[in-house]
Amino acid sequence: LSGGQKQRVAIAGILAIQPECIIFDEPTAMLDPSGRKEVMKTIKELNKKHGITVVLITHYMDEAAQADRIVVIDGGHVMMEGIPREIFPQVEHMKKIGLDVPQVTELAYELKEAGLDINEKILNVD
Repeated sequence: LSGGQKQRVAIAGILAIQPECIIFDEPTAMLDPSGRKEVMKTIKELNKKHGITVVLITHYMDEAAQADRIVVIDGGHVMMEGIPREIFPQVEHMKKIGLDVPQVTELAYELKEAGLDINEKILNVD
């Protein structure tokens, strides 16, 4: 089985106990891009189709950008919280606390800084 498939098997095992909430701590760490995509799709389905509350801990900002709500914690303290479109445009603040933003958000930020009239609240290429 691939890494993504192994993660999905582990998730299926958890579902056997019918939880109302699942906490995932870096579920896509050490997976290749297709495995990461596969696992994230499964996690989204748990939330959207099955109504399971999902708490996702990740350092991958493209994964965090898919969340309904983000809480940024640094040194045990809540530094920021809100929806992705509120959090990620704060590029300077995110970098100050050692975090990246999605690549497309970074690009929009740099273009705006260069004087282009562009929406800095872009989170993905769609």
